[in-house]
Amino acid sequence: MDATQTHAQHCRWCGPKRLSTAEDWAPFGIGDPDAEGWFPDYRPVPQHLKPEAPNALAAKTPAADIDGSLLALVTNWRLVVAELAERGIDLYAPEVLARPWPGIRAVIFSLIDSPTRLRAVLTRR
Repeated sequence: MDATQTHAQHCRWCGPKRLSTAEDWAPFGIGDPDAEGWFPDYRPVPQHLKPEAPNALAAKTPAADIDGSLLALVTNWRLVVAELAERGIDLYAPEVLARPWPGIRAVIFSLIDSPTRLRAVLTRR
């Protein structure tokens, strides 16, 4: 163990020390701290205190290539209407037509993120 490292900074069970409180960040502070102990600026964090990049991202399979353009949605509008009807949403009902567009748009685009017939049709092969 290096003389400048604490137990939590080198221990394989504790992992690197997390910088979360004003006291943790104080050694890197520049200028005078405020009443809560935070400084106006900080020096860069040493490499041994930076978190490691997660390995889970590398193990993911590549995302499917899906055409989420408005043209693709309009071309397959009958599927959009059918999928939403199966979920209890009638796009042509007066109460739905009275709703703001961003909410409806979010529901329509959620069909692309779910395992639906629309997603299957829009997936490029």
